[in-house]
Amino acid sequence: MSIGKVILVTGANRGLGYSILQVAGARDASSTFIMTSRKIEAGQEAAAKLAAEGVQAKIEVIPLDVTNDDQILETVKYVEEKHGKLDVLVNNAGIISIIKDQSLPELRRVTNEMLDVNLTSVAVISTAFQPLLHKAADPKVINITSGLGSIANTMTKKMVRYPPYGVSKVGMNGVTAHMQSFENDRVAKEAEEGGTATSNTGRIRFYSVAPGLLNTAFTHYAAMGRDPKDGAEVIVRLMLDEQQKYPGGTQWEFEEEQMREVPW
Repeated sequence: MSIGKVILVTGANRGLGYSILQVAGARDASSTFIMTSRKIEAGQEAAAKLAAEGVQAKIEVIPLDVTNDDQILETVKYVEEKHGKLDVLVNNAGIISIIKDQSLPELRRVTNEMLDVNLTSVAVISTAFQPLLHKAADPKVINITSGLGSIANTMTKKMVRYPPYGVSKVGMNGVTAHMQSFENDRVAKEAEEGGTATSNTGRIRFYSVAPGLLNTAFTHYAAMGRDPKDGAEVIVRLMLDEQQKYPGGTQWEFEEEQMREVPW
């Protein structure tokens, strides 16, 4: 069983997920990072590349399609048998699907596809890992959102708008908030019943993070996109926060060299 932190990042063989492992693995060599990838070969190549770049943290690679419940259960079993706990879950895997025509069936297909990956799978995976997260001293779930996920910002700031994708991220932000509320209720109930969860120890902190527009394959390498390692900074700061500076049930970004809370 692992003594150091065990951190799992979904869809981490490229883009933002890869950069999260780049940055976090360089800063925290004592942790074990689990990289999931839909194709195991792509994950193994990415892990080898990270090692060649000097990342000394241990990186394990396992296959995972976040919409496949059998693979989710296999992943949970792997972590349980090998590590006995999970300190941090980063729900990074996400998609953006483009509507090919204006027909209602196409709109429904594209919207459902994004909701399945960006919303439903986040809820399912977070729930599946909760027993292992509760075995960690300071567990966290970090969900990757978008500027479009903030209703307040969407209504007041100029940004590229794509309703089907934005809706999936608004919903994911709702998962973050509601799972934190449910977790808080669990801790309060155990405390009332004389259980052991009488403090923040063992309480899962749920976060949404907005890394910003990135120069990755996900955005077709948008010229205005920032380096994905800069986008990873907000995730890594939350991941490695041991002083519990950032309360759960909140949304964050890293801009102008500082952490900023984003309104829902």
